[in-house]
Amino acid sequence: MTADKRPKNARADLSKRVEFGRVLQSLRQAAQLTQHDLAKLVGQKYFTMVSQIENGRVRIPPDDTELWARVLGVDTQAFAKECVRFYETDDYFKAIYGKNFKRDLL
Repeated sequence: MTADKRPKNARADLSKRVEFGRVLQSLRQAAQLTQHDLAKLVGQKYFTMVSQIENGRVRIPPDDTELWARVLGVDTQAFAKECVRFYETDDYFKAIYGKNFKRDLL
């Protein structure tokens, strides 16, 4: 496989995760939470988990999506859609939500 080819089932690339990190950071700041505050409220032992998500290194655990949305004060479905949009491939997102997705979070 050449370097520019990814497997069809590859997750979203780093640039999309970084972009979601900026969205998450904006939501966190709008909720007037520090990384430490957010980590504590979502049950993470270390604030560095939030930092890693905001920097695109890791993803929000899928089973915690509802908790993160609630803590950030945003609609759970809209938040989950954003997670799928940034964490999964474009084709997967479009198959679920269609091509004319309207952003509800920011």
